[in-house]
Amino acid sequence: MKATHLDNAFFKPVPLRPLSNRPLVSVLLSNYNYESFLQEAIESVLQQTYEKYELIVCDDGSTDSSCNILESFQSLDPRITVIFQSNQGQFSAMNAAFQNCRGEIICLMDADDTFRPEKLESLVEAFVSNPDAGFAIHRMLRVDKFRNSLGEIPLLSQLPSGWQGGAFNLKGPRALSGLPPSSGLALHRTIAELIFPLSPTLRTGADTAVQILAPLMTPIIAVNRILGEYRIHGGNNNGRTQFGAAQVERIMFQDNETWNVWRNYVTAQRPTKMHSIQAQRTPSMMEYAHARFAGDPSYRTLYRLGINSPRYQAMSAIYRCYWKISIAMPDWLFRRSFESIYGQSTAKLKFGRILDRLRSIRRMCGAVLQSMKGSAHPRTANIISKSSAK
Repeated sequence: MKATHLDNAFFKPVPLRPLSNRPLVSVLLSNYNYESFLQEAIESVLQQTYEKYELIVCDDGSTDSSCNILESFQSLDPRITVIFQSNQGQFSAMNAAFQNCRGEIICLMDADDTFRPEKLESLVEAFVSNPDAGFAIHRMLRVDKFRNSLGEIPLLSQLPSGWQGGAFNLKGPRALSGLPPSSGLALHRTIAELIFPLSPTLRTGADTAVQILAPLMTPIIAVNRILGEYRIHGGNNNGRTQFGAAQVERIMFQDNETWNVWRNYVTAQRPTKMHSIQAQRTPSMMEYAHARFAGDPSYRTLYRLGINSPRYQAMSAIYRCYWKISIAMPDWLFRRSFESIYGQSTAKLKFGRILDRLRSIRRMCGAVLQSMKGSAHPRTANIISKSSAK
């Protein structure tokens, strides 16, 4: 959806403080009962080719052996700082980690994900080469519990890049298509200080605030390489293969709280233009979806309210199209389609594997063609040299 002239004037890039030649990178890692994956996550940071970093881990009241793992790593490397707190939610853990970090570049990380060894070095190069951009993203590999490939992130779309302010309006928050999850996001400290501390209402999905707010503040640097792995194991929020009314209700709550976070930021930037923004949260399509999953006959009324609300108009064209035709779907098809879009359905994972194989074949063909061109050049030069001699 195209933004109005007013909206284009409203969102402007934030000036950034200059980075040093070799900036310190802070990796913020939140953990709660992920003992099975925590060691791999930390080791992937310790294996980075860029060594000027610090790892700030906040354990959010884990009841498994996470604390023992963290204490052993902290004693091995002075670059690791561990914070222990009672269970307060992911937002609180990320806020505590940010309060204790010193880096000029901030990388987010979930305890069940891993970084590729060249990640931090690639991000530093990207930020230094783009001094006006304060938000960096990269491709990720979607993997299962045992790190078997399930396809790339993003699956179909390209990574967004450059200034995206013109893609937004004042009707509601919108996440850009192609943005990776938490472990694929990095911020210039100037931008991070505008987003943190995260809202206490975002107990989970703290990366949502970054995905929604950062593109309103600064141009995006897209590193079009796989620099991390996003693990799907059924226990993480975005790894579900099936949804019930309770799971959709949580998404609905998250969606509403995201609206509050977006509105608080936007109104704080231009208090004189608050009249352009809805004072109260308008109906969302998630309220309609929850009613439908719950078998509530009022879902048709909620559909009409949602489809006519500013929040629907703020969505990208593909999401507007999906929600518009969803009312005509039988219940079984609506559930399946919802799981494919907002979760990790079996069909989606299979499609990801197929697409991943096709991409691998394309890369191999490209490498072969490049090699053939390279081997042809010396022969051509030799022929030209002989012709000149004659």
